[in-house]
Amino acid sequence: MLARGPLLWVGVLGLIWIVLTFAWMYGSIDRAKEHAQATYAKYAHMDSILDAGNSTLGFERVFVASMPDRTDKRDMMALSASLSDIKFQFEDGIDASKVSNKAIPDSWDRESGNGTYGCWRVHMNIAQKIAAEQISTALVLEDDADWDVHLKSQLTEFARGTRYVLDQESNSTASPYGDGWDILWLGHCGLRNRENIDQRYYVIRDDPTAVPQSLWSFARRMPNLTPKALNGTYNRVIYEPTRGLCTWGYAISLRGARRLLQDQELEEALPSDRALNRLCTRVKGAKCLAPYPPLVGTHKAAGRTGKDSDRVDQSGKVREVGETGQIIFSVKLNLKQLLGVGKDLVVRSQWPDKTMVKALEGEGGRGLLEIPRGEGVWVRKSEYLDFPRPN
Repeated sequence: MLARGPLLWVGVLGLIWIVLTFAWMYGSIDRAKEHAQATYAKYAHMDSILDAGNSTLGFERVFVASMPDRTDKRDMMALSASLSDIKFQFEDGIDASKVSNKAIPDSWDRESGNGTYGCWRVHMNIAQKIAAEQISTALVLEDDADWDVHLKSQLTEFARGTRYVLDQESNSTASPYGDGWDILWLGHCGLRNRENIDQRYYVIRDDPTAVPQSLWSFARRMPNLTPKALNGTYNRVIYEPTRGLCTWGYAISLRGARRLLQDQELEEALPSDRALNRLCTRVKGAKCLAPYPPLVGTHKAAGRTGKDSDRVDQSGKVREVGETGQIIFSVKLNLKQLLGVGKDLVVRSQWPDKTMVKALEGEGGRGLLEIPRGEGVWVRKSEYLDFPRPN
């Protein structure tokens, strides 16, 4: 206790010296205070962005939609999330055959739509929980979702991009991704962009974790990236999307969940991905942001292909090697390497002859790559070239 007295006086005198120095540098105590506040805001902004790399990826909660009896998918999700230091909770999928007919949308066929209804209902239950519990933001993943071993650094750069698109680069915000968004559509099978307006984009050039254009899928849903500022073989672009499909992974805010619940009244209900699409496509609709190529993919495990989907029955063919579309250094395809099991511990690209980097240096993914810093660009509607898509 006696030693604290001198130390306390040293601290007080040091604080007085700092304030007087700032006052001398900036002409007054008030100006010194303003400078100190601006400096704090700058670093608080930086800290907020870094939250994208925490155990919930910068969101208040992480939910994984999963049928309780798909223990195989739950096992792999738990292992993948653990290796990625991601904390989540399962939200049970719904057996639509046990649901009251009164709760089935009138436009849906009860006999043929059980799988579709069950999928839609679990996403609605998550939105219901977000609204009821006043959860500020949540990430929603399907149980076959997969991501790159670089996900946290990818999301940190994605956060810089969403802030730019929202015009909040230097703001101090509650979310690392900025404030005022409804949907962050991270995992999709294609999202177009609006070509009839001038708008902001954020471009991460020569991203070693972005698949080249030759590996883009779902041609009908590709964005038009013909403007010179957007074009590049290994670019990842962040923008406000339209015409989206698939819900492998998306974040939703409290406001977004409320909007989804209101939009999906029974007479207007749509399957889950089309519901998000309608929210994001409507004029003056939800504020949606997305990366292209996506940051979350859907994993198809080796073995019988009939195990892939809980919505539809598929053929009984056998897949020799597992795959995850558009994710280069897949976590689920490198579980043994990340665990250090076996002789081959090198984390490799799924497409070594087509991607910027064939494999990560070192064993077990220790040689992680650096995600380049992106840049904000302004694109005018006159800059888009013709971009024909298949019907």
